[in-house]
Amino acid sequence: MKIQPLDHQRYHWTVLGDPGNLEVVELWVDDGGEVGMFGEIPPGTFASIGSFDGVHLGHVMVLDQALNRTVVGPHTVIFFDPHPHSFFRPDDPPFRLSRIQQQMQMFEGLEMDYAVIVKFDANLSRMSPEDFARKVLKEALDVAFVGCGFDFNFGARGAGKAGDLKAYGEKYGFEVAVLPCQTGPDGEKLSSTAVREALRAGDLAAAQAILGRPWIVLGEVTDGARLGRTIGFPTLNIELGPYVRPQYGIYVTETRLNGGPWIRGVSNIGIRPTVGGEVELLETYLFDFDEQVYGAFAETALLHYIRPEAKFDGLDALKAEIARDVERAKAWFAAKL
Repeated sequence: MKIQPLDHQRYHWTVLGDPGNLEVVELWVDDGGEVGMFGEIPPGTFASIGSFDGVHLGHVMVLDQALNRTVVGPHTVIFFDPHPHSFFRPDDPPFRLSRIQQQMQMFEGLEMDYAVIVKFDANLSRMSPEDFARKVLKEALDVAFVGCGFDFNFGARGAGKAGDLKAYGEKYGFEVAVLPCQTGPDGEKLSSTAVREALRAGDLAAAQAILGRPWIVLGEVTDGARLGRTIGFPTLNIELGPYVRPQYGIYVTETRLNGGPWIRGVSNIGIRPTVGGEVELLETYLFDFDEQVYGAFAETALLHYIRPEAKFDGLDALKAEIARDVERAKAWFAAKL
């Protein structure tokens, strides 16, 4: 069976600017268990492998294992799309911390030279751990070094563990380094799961401590009912898509459109019970901004949790509370100066 290349355009830098020196390579496994690639990678790269959802500080330490092995490089990050959890449990609630465009942006910022996107599908899921090590890492990519986290699993049914990867590395001629579980200064585990738990609890400080930056939602601005405009608070509406759902409520935020400057604002995440909403949305009111930007790509950084989402007795009460939220947000910004 002839395998068609993945849709390479979906990884193109249409949203977040030029990828700089980051080269994208796509890799897949066909029905016969053979590996195909779109793009090229030189032999002997120093690689890091994992899911890297959110690219938090623990992930950065995994990437640093390769970056610190040699200054010259080349350095490669190997990750999976879709996320293995999405493949095995497609009916679970959304859980992602980052879209693939955001991951690429962060990899480029960390001075990785190559990003290898491994297509996670039924064919890959059936590949044995040893075949993955031999066919993917050695024969297809010809890595010199692979760094991973202590909890990295690979191969059919996740049977391959980090220790197995070290053994296969010795067998097939590449070095493997395994990063132990890492914690922050307050003992918090540096993991994607911990970030998701913090966001679900509305604890942005805990999420930011693990991420090393504010959590950012990326999405396309969609046309809505335009009720905000009728009460003096026009909003940018973004569907949350694959993202984990943080605690519903009102947040102090900053947003930038199509890579432009950051604009302060206040956002609601939830279903808008006052107006009978059902779809989960991120709605953002930007201060001193009144342009039509439907179709623009917006990055919204959640900075501070103000209050839970609430149902009000009509639009007048909603308008009054939004005005108070705006004042709270402006006061928060002023206190940061």
